[in-house]
Amino acid sequence: MKMLRILPFVALLLATPALATPADEAAIRAHGREWVRAFKAGDIEALMRLYTPDAEVALHGKPKLKGIAAIRGYFTPLLKSPPKADFLLAEESLVVSGDQAFFLSKYWFTLHTPKGDIPDAGRSLIVYQKGKDGVWRLRVDIDQAAPDVTFPAPPEAQ
Repeated sequence: MKMLRILPFVALLLATPALATPADEAAIRAHGREWVRAFKAGDIEALMRLYTPDAEVALHGKPKLKGIAAIRGYFTPLLKSPPKADFLLAEESLVVSGDQAFFLSKYWFTLHTPKGDIPDAGRSLIVYQKGKDGVWRLRVDIDQAAPDVTFPAPPEAQ
C-alpha cells in the first residue's frame, strides 16, 4: 500500500525535465551563429544540417514551410551564389527545458543586391530540439515584423 502512495511522486520526479546546462545554452547560441555563417557562405548542406527533418519555418509574408525538403526548396535558389547580407541578432530570452529550447530575439537583416539593399527587421522565435545524438537542431522558426524593432540595429546586436 505504501508503494502505491509513492509511485505518483516517483513518476513526477522522472517526468521533470532536466535543467539547462551552460553547455546547452552555449550550443544553442553557437547554433544561431552557425546558421548565419552557413547562410552567408551559401552553404545549403551546412544550413540543412541545422534543422530537424520535420522542421517548420514561418517567415513573415511567406507561406509556412514544413519539412526539410520544403525548407531546402526555399533556400536553395537564395543560396546559389553566396548572398551579400548582414544579419544581426539581439537575444531577448533563452529558455531550455529538457530537450526543448525557446530562443526569442530581435533581428536586423539586410540583403545587398545590385538593385539596392533590402532591409528586414523584426522578431524571431526559434524552438530548438535536442536529438538523441545530443545535438541541438532548429525545429520551429517563426519570424514576424515588429513595430518596436527598427533600423538601425542597436550596438548590442551581434
